[in-house]
Amino acid sequence: MRPARAGIGVAMLVTLSFLPVRAEVHTLEVTSPTTATLSGDLTLPTGTGPFPAVILLHGCAGIGPNIKQWSHWLVHEGYAAFVLDSFSGRRIRRLCGHPDPLTGSMRAPDVYAAAKYLKALGTIDGERMVAMGFSHGGWAVLAAATTEDRYPDIPLRGFIAFYPGCGKGLALPGTAPVLILTGGKDDWTPAGPCQPTAESSRAAGRDVTAVIYPEARHHFDGAEVRGIVFVPDARRNMGATIQYNPAAHEDSEKQILRFLRAHLAK
Repeated sequence: MRPARAGIGVAMLVTLSFLPVRAEVHTLEVTSPTTATLSGDLTLPTGTGPFPAVILLHGCAGIGPNIKQWSHWLVHEGYAAFVLDSFSGRRIRRLCGHPDPLTGSMRAPDVYAAAKYLKALGTIDGERMVAMGFSHGGWAVLAAATTEDRYPDIPLRGFIAFYPGCGKGLALPGTAPVLILTGGKDDWTPAGPCQPTAESSRAAGRDVTAVIYPEARHHFDGAEVRGIVFVPDARRNMGATIQYNPAAHEDSEKQILRFLRAHLAK
């Protein structure tokens, strides 16, 4: 079966007004790699805070339906969700074909800027925060996980990376736990180096787990995707495929809940 071709849809400023909970639009300043004003949507669970929080970082196409659904799901589970838009404030629309203007590593400071901002809010428990990123955002999260020592006043309890690039399989320096979720059939950011990364990190004393779903492709949590879809501008315009995998999606929810309950407990 020939994969369908993806359109070039872009999500700019997202509002989560469809959620039956409190949604607020916030702006924050970042200074790296250049000064910019970024926007983010903070959605709070019902009840009284302060709440533990998860910072969500989108992929190379901007904020898509899967990010909104994860935000909804997290809030339902009792966590505040902060969806950070790394693109609009920098006048970027899409980076899938040419990531050089803003690499995942260059987005790592966004994670800590968001955490610092949230920590100052009375509704958020600044000592209980986790970053969770997807694809390009997963790259950013792994980069943030290796630069903890630069931000001693902004401790994050953990890092979750969906289908990131795992580099050369080297250990991740740092201390906070890391969870990597990726697909064995991912031809965009292949899973091959992720298990060696986890193993070498654990050997060095860091809690890093890689969960690889053998039949899953890139964007396996994207319930909006129908069938196998070819994305022509992926991998610097070499192209790659995405596909929703319900089983992998369901298990990733279980993995994340286990991770959050273990590392965001009081």
